[in-house]
Amino acid sequence: MRHTMTRSTRRLLRAALLGTMLACLGMGGALAAGTLDKLRESGKFVIGYATEGMTLAQTDQTGKVAGYAIALCTQVAEAAKGELKLPALDVQFVQVPTNERFTALVQGRIDMLCGAVPTLARRAEVSFSIPVGFVGVNAVVRSDAPVRLVQVLTGDEPPAPLIWRGTSAPERRSLAVVSGSIVERALIDRLADRRIAIDVVSVKDTSEGVQAVVDRRADAFFDARPLLADAVAHSPAKSSLVVLDRLFRRELLALAVRRNDDDFRLVVDRALSKIYRSPELPTMYRTYLKEPDRETIEFFELMALPD
Repeated sequence: MRHTMTRSTRRLLRAALLGTMLACLGMGGALAAGTLDKLRESGKFVIGYATEGMTLAQTDQTGKVAGYAIALCTQVAEAAKGELKLPALDVQFVQVPTNERFTALVQGRIDMLCGAVPTLARRAEVSFSIPVGFVGVNAVVRSDAPVRLVQVLTGDEPPAPLIWRGTSAPERRSLAVVSGSIVERALIDRLADRRIAIDVVSVKDTSEGVQAVVDRRADAFFDARPLLADAVAHSPAKSSLVVLDRLFRRELLALAVRRNDDDFRLVVDRALSKIYRSPELPTMYRTYLKEPDRETIEFFELMALPD
């Protein structure tokens, strides 16, 4: 049977379609506004940071946030003022929990995240700048840690003796990682190959991870070497702790921005590229990390985009 629409029904459909189109246009305008318009309207540039994990941002004894990532983000903010012609732009650093740092960016509570490891899963939520550096993952253990565990972690394990099937169960150890750390899966797989079964102890930050080793709740804790070194140096039990030299992973770090905001990301990348070509970068790196070697300098030269 053929149905025909009444005139009033057609009017209602046209009105609904028009309303939908207007809503989409309004939404598109809001999305198109992006971070640059948000900064101009608010007069504030809110930069989020997390002190956990591998962001290279720490709170010092006075309660002020510091570190390589913070110094670099400060330089980016100053450069952004010039790019945006907003010398009075108020730059604010806001600490965000590790498990909320990308959500805070997506929701607009922060305008940029100061340091994170780009992954494909994270790129589904946010975008990333050109890399701002790399960080190595090391382990801290007690000085009386089991010999075989230390041998496995340092790569000095002797050839395994022949084990007849069914005569030996895997050795079981507890390893601590910051909750949500991308190193967790890699560690489990690597040590499982050495017949070591892993119980993962999740901790909220570097200090808690080091304390878990001190309290024997974990046999080892894995995190970025600069964070480990700092936490161990401030631990009352530092004389009983050892940061192993072996590098387990090397992760790239970048600044995170909202997705589909190419104009703002261009401002960030332009500012970073300018810093990488300036004498400020080696000084900054030396102050917060170590003397940059030739490999590090070449890394930043490669990452700097040409004008």
